[in-house]
Amino acid sequence: MTPQLQRLPSSPNAAATWFSRVAWLGIVFNLFFIAMQLFAPDFVNVGVGLTPGFPTVWNRAHGMMVLALSVLYIPAARDPLRYPGYSWLLVVSRLLASIFWAWCVASGQGSFGSYLGTDGAFCVVQAVLLQIALPKEQKLPANIGQLFADIGACVKASYRSRIVQVATVVVVILLMLVGWVLYTNLFRHEPELVYADIVQHYKYASIGLGADSRVPFWIFKVLPDVFPDKLPGAGGYASLGLIMENGMEVPVGFARRTFGYECVEANCSLCHTALYRKTPDSKPVVVPGGPAHTMDLQGFQRFLYDSAADPRFNPDTIMAAIEKVHQFSWTEGLVYKNLIIPATKVALLQQKAQYAWQDVRPQQGRGRTDTFNPTKFVVFHMPYDNTIGTVDLPQVWNQKPRENLWLRWDGNNNQIKERNYAAAMAVGATPQSVLPDSFQRVTDYLLQLQPPPFPFPIDQAKSTRGAAIYQSACAGCHEFGKPKTGQVEDIAEIGTDRHRLDSFTVGLVDKFHTFTTPPFDFGAYRKTNGYSAVPIDGIWLRGPYLHNGSVPNLRALLMPEADRPKLFYRGYDVVDPVNVGFISDGPDAAKVGFRVDTSIPGNSNSGHRYGIDLTPAQKDDLLEYLKTL
Repeated sequence: MTPQLQRLPSSPNAAATWFSRVAWLGIVFNLFFIAMQLFAPDFVNVGVGLTPGFPTVWNRAHGMMVLALSVLYIPAARDPLRYPGYSWLLVVSRLLASIFWAWCVASGQGSFGSYLGTDGAFCVVQAVLLQIALPKEQKLPANIGQLFADIGACVKASYRSRIVQVATVVVVILLMLVGWVLYTNLFRHEPELVYADIVQHYKYASIGLGADSRVPFWIFKVLPDVFPDKLPGAGGYASLGLIMENGMEVPVGFARRTFGYECVEANCSLCHTALYRKTPDSKPVVVPGGPAHTMDLQGFQRFLYDSAADPRFNPDTIMAAIEKVHQFSWTEGLVYKNLIIPATKVALLQQKAQYAWQDVRPQQGRGRTDTFNPTKFVVFHMPYDNTIGTVDLPQVWNQKPRENLWLRWDGNNNQIKERNYAAAMAVGATPQSVLPDSFQRVTDYLLQLQPPPFPFPIDQAKSTRGAAIYQSACAGCHEFGKPKTGQVEDIAEIGTDRHRLDSFTVGLVDKFHTFTTPPFDFGAYRKTNGYSAVPIDGIWLRGPYLHNGSVPNLRALLMPEADRPKLFYRGYDVVDPVNVGFISDGPDAAKVGFRVDTSIPGNSNSGHRYGIDLTPAQKDDLLEYLKTL
C-alpha cells in the first residue's frame, strides 16, 4: 500500500493560526528572493561576496527551485493541522537549508550569514508553533516533545490572548517601520530642481534619465578620493576634462535628483559645454552650447566601471569615505550600506559588460564619442559588428536656422526634436523617464543661443579680403541659406574617413522607425552615403576639425592631406589665435591632451581638399575672416 499523509480534522487554534501566518510570510520572503535571483542575479552574487559576473544561469535555476518549493508550502500555510506530516516537511526544509548555509559560512564559501539567520529563524519559530498547535499524538517524542509541550502550556496560560495581541501589534508596527524606512530612503521622489536662470538650468537641471543611468550622489562624490589611482591625474573629475565651477558640488552636465536617496545623472550640457583660455595663465571661460572638447567621456565611464570592479568598492570602504564629508542618520546609513552601495556596484559592473564592445575599438579620447553604437548595442540590442563610430562632440548653439537641415555629421536626420531625443536616449533617457517640460526649456534655449565672439583682436583689412575668398570658396556649403548647406556630400566627393558613415546602418534606421513611444518618435532617420556640409558659425571654438576631429586647426585643414599633422594632442583648452583652433603640440598640450594618431582606423585626416590651392596670403586672410563667424 502506498504510504499516505495522515489527515486530521482541522481545528485551528492560536498557535496554528500563527504558524500559518509565519508560513505565508516565509513564502513572501521566498518570492522576493526568487525575483532577485531571476531579474538581478548579480546583485545577489555581490551581496554574498561572490565574483560579479558569476554564471547567472545557476542563480536563476536556484530561484526556480525555491519557487517550486514555495508552491509546496501553500497547503501547510493554508491549514497546518489538516496534514501535520506535510507541515513538518515545511519545517524540515528550512532546517536543511539552515544546515547548508551554516556549512557555507563555516567553509568560507561566501557571506551567507543572513540566509542562515533567515532560514534558521523560520525553522525554529515554525517548529515551536507547530508543536504547540498539534494534538498530543502528533507532537515530537521524548524530551524534545516535552520541551515543546511545556512551551505550549505557557502559551495556553491565561495571558495567551494578550501575548498574541501584543505580538500582532508589534509585527504590524515593525512592518510599517520597515516599509517607511525603505520608502523614505529608496523611493520617495522629491520635486525636480528648476533654475530660474536658464543657463544654470541648462548646466545643472535634469532632462530625465532612467534609473540605470543614475549614480548615488555621495558615492559619486567620494569615488575620486577612494580611487585616485584610476584617474589620469590630480584634481578629481577635472582630470577627466569635466568642468568644475566654484560653489557647485557636481561638474557641469550633471543634475542632482532625489528618489529616496540623492543621485546624479547626466544632461545635455555634459557633452555640449566648451571651455577655453586665452593663455595658459588666463582664467577658463565656460561656453554653454559649445563642444566639450576637453572632456574624456570614455575615460569617465571607465573610471566608474574600474572603480566598481575594484575590491575596495565595498560598503565599509565607501561608507568610511562618505562619513568624512557627510553624516547619515542611522536608518539612512543602514540602507546606504546594505542596499545602495551593493546595488550601485552591480549596476556599474553590468554597464561595464554592456560597453565591453568599446574595448576592441580604438580609444576615443577627449572631445570625442561614438554616437550610435551605444544605441545599436545597448538600447536596441542589435548584434555586435566591427564598425567604428567615433566623432567629435558637436556644438548645439544657434539651432533655429538649423531646423530642417540634414545634420548629425552624415545627414541622417533633419528634425531637431528627434535628434535631441535620440541623443538623450543614447545616454539613458526613456519615454517614461524623460521630463518633457525641462527638455523643451533646454531646446528653446538652444534655438536662440549664439556662439561667443573670437576673444582676440581681428585684423579688419585681412578679414575684409578673407570675406571675399570665403564667399567664393566656402559659403556655398557652409553658410546658412545656401543650397548645399545642411545637405549630404557623397563620400566619393568629400573623401573623409568613412567609418562613422558605415557605423550608422540600415538596420539601425529600421529600429528607429519602429520605436514610436511618445514623446520618442524617430520617423525622420535615413541612411545616407556621405557627410553633411554643416554651418560653421563659431568655428574658431569647434576644433579639432572634420567629423572625427582628425585635423588640429583650420590652417592644417587648408593644407594638402600629406602635409597635415599625423600626430597631435587634442583636449588642451588654450586657444591658438594664429592657426585657429587649440594648441595641439608642446609639453603643455601633451600633459593633458589625448594623442591622436591619424593612421589608426577611424582617425584618418584625408578628404575635404577645398582651399588647399590658395596662396599663403589668401589662407591668412581667409582664416582672419573665419574668426568672425
